[in-house]
Amino acid sequence: MVRKVFAGRARRRRRIVAGAAAVAVCVAAVAAVAPGASGAGPLQEEPSDDVANGTDDAILAIDVDVADGDAVALTGALDEMQANVGRQLQQLDAAELAVRGKLETLAAADAAIQVTQGKIDDLTTASDSVIVTRFLNPPSETAIEALTAESVADATIKQAILDMRADEDAAKLAEITTARSDLEEQKAHQEDVAAEADTARVEAEAALEDLQAAVSQEAQFITDIRAWLADPDAAARFAAQGGEAAAHMQSVKAELAQKLDEIERAESEREAAAALAEQQRRTREGGFQCPLEGSMHFVDTWGASRSGGRAHKGTDMMAATGTAVVAPSDGRVVHSSNSLGGLSFHLYADDGHMYYGAHLSAYENQGVGWVAAGTLIGRVGVSGNAPDNAPHLHFEYHPNGGGAVNPYSRLIQVCPQ
Repeated sequence: MVRKVFAGRARRRRRIVAGAAAVAVCVAAVAAVAPGASGAGPLQEEPSDDVANGTDDAILAIDVDVADGDAVALTGALDEMQANVGRQLQQLDAAELAVRGKLETLAAADAAIQVTQGKIDDLTTASDSVIVTRFLNPPSETAIEALTAESVADATIKQAILDMRADEDAAKLAEITTARSDLEEQKAHQEDVAAEADTARVEAEAALEDLQAAVSQEAQFITDIRAWLADPDAAARFAAQGGEAAAHMQSVKAELAQKLDEIERAESEREAAAALAEQQRRTREGGFQCPLEGSMHFVDTWGASRSGGRAHKGTDMMAATGTAVVAPSDGRVVHSSNSLGGLSFHLYADDGHMYYGAHLSAYENQGVGWVAAGTLIGRVGVSGNAPDNAPHLHFEYHPNGGGAVNPYSRLIQVCPQ
């Protein structure tokens, strides 16, 4: 939790943070903070209970009494707080970079598992085919025939043929065994990377909390200064002390007003930079966004067994019936239905990828063709073979229009849970 002060500024600074954090960190939306009490009291040296969750270096211990009107001390404190916010931003950037790296590694691990599983399926099919063929059409060359051959040369040739077939069968079995061993190692690696990604995400969330605490401290201090500058009683007290004190008051006001303007310009520049970074991210990732709008829950169910001996080729995103399903990217949407998926859609994205969603309860914007990312295209339901008590969106990701790849690592970057 952070100290509940200065709603307008704190909320705007949170938008800056959110623009940067949306690249890799999936965190809960930060609640808007309520305005703090106006007045020109001294900044507390000890953080309040609301701020105590921040790390020690996220909150500065600054003992400056705003009511003293010491421009040097006040601007110095503002400089310290600005620098502190900058440090927390850098730490958040580093934490987000670590999360992105782990998620990329996790995506690579998912892809490797898919390749190996496909190889095992192919080898198993080939092996089964050999067994069926041998059973239905046994080879004519048997070991007995080799022993009863008319000549040593014939026996040698027939035995060599038998050995070659045995070697081929053994090689297929060995290849399957090796592939299955590789698959187990890859799954263990995937679990390790997933755990590391979770740890990195927790650290990024902690860094975000630290930044929020630093921003709130600076915002409260600025609020106190602005309240003091606008306080007619403070101006009257200086005026009562004579011309020199009144002149000093005007000088302090001018200096502090200039400093606050500098801070506002820095914030505007940071907002612009964050907006540019977010735009570049969306361009780089094809504008991919969460395909659901509303409450949801999902876990990594890639490869899980399904009816008919099938393996799950997507992520089941659990949500209430009627939850909005939106286009995850710019592209052409085609609505269709089938026995397994029920009411479904294919989105052929402008970046070449294809996305598939199933088990809808209704279509939206059917037949419109091209849609922008975020356009409503359906509603969550239980059509097809989905259980009646488990409404969800079955979501698939097909890079460059090819085979399905586990979408989980992409979804956790953009979907709140």
